[in-house]
Amino acid sequence: MIIRYLDRSALDPVRWDDCVAVSPQRVIYAFSWYLDALTTGPRSPYWGGIVAEEQGRYVAVMPVVYRKKYGIRYAYQPDYCQQLGVFSREAVELKAVFPAFLAQLTRFFNWVVSYRFNEKNEEELLFPDGFSVVKRINHVLPLQQPYGRLSQQYATDRKTNLNRARNTGWRIEESPDIRGLIDLHRTYNEAKAVGGMALDLTIYDRFANAVDQLHQRGLARIWLARKPGYDTPEAGALFVLDRNRIIYLFNGASETGRKQQARLWMINRLIEEFSEKPVELDFESPAIGAESVTAYYQSFGAENRPYTEISYNHLPRWITYVRTGLRKLQAVAGRLR
Repeated sequence: MIIRYLDRSALDPVRWDDCVAVSPQRVIYAFSWYLDALTTGPRSPYWGGIVAEEQGRYVAVMPVVYRKKYGIRYAYQPDYCQQLGVFSREAVELKAVFPAFLAQLTRFFNWVVSYRFNEKNEEELLFPDGFSVVKRINHVLPLQQPYGRLSQQYATDRKTNLNRARNTGWRIEESPDIRGLIDLHRTYNEAKAVGGMALDLTIYDRFANAVDQLHQRGLARIWLARKPGYDTPEAGALFVLDRNRIIYLFNGASETGRKQQARLWMINRLIEEFSEKPVELDFESPAIGAESVTAYYQSFGAENRPYTEISYNHLPRWITYVRTGLRKLQAVAGRLR
């Protein structure tokens, strides 16, 4: 078995996607076409991957998204890509190969701002000194039970608000294009979501292209909620359907949509549709902060699913000094303009 790091131009996307598709860890974010969409366009990041190859097949892969700054490559976790990590064929013993994967990561990336392993990697992870390791929690609702039993698990507030939504009479329509929902989110929800932080707006174009790829493969369900007699949508949601997992990946709502529980109405409708099926609803809970959002997802009776986020800075000390000096110079230049 050969284990090595390959930039995107050097890896074979067919063999890569075949490995991800059959892996027990399968998640949509790891497919080459999804990563390609998220890393194509102005000011876009790059991606590559660590590959274990045996007899001409990729038997385990680990995607890495990165940027370049001051000539330094640093890995980070991009938006709309909650978990990555190692994806392997059934016969591969991850505990045996993980140290080699980690060695390749540290060899090619001296600086990892953030990297999140998927929940199926939890038993194989072991990190040496020099790594910051944090446990994150996602929320997932198994839908195998009858709808009546699933809805009984809702918190009291959720049941009350669902009755209010029923009285509103929301009409849900499916759209082939995510861009209208992005506009809705940007108008009403973006400021709160980013919490005053600077946002690279080019991410929306890349995300829209990624959703186009999902839609072409029949994996995206884009719902818009309207009130009876009105043409303007008041809320919307993107659900990604991939085999046994449904990801609640994106949403937006106006003040009316929020107060009259349009998003709750859509989530409940999806739960009712897929109840008694061997699938799970992944709420894709925020990794940091947003306690109210996390509590909201828990109120549906969702399970806690831990996953691991790492970071490290193994850059030589002199580079750290140079970076600090450049930041100070940039600050001074900004004040002189």
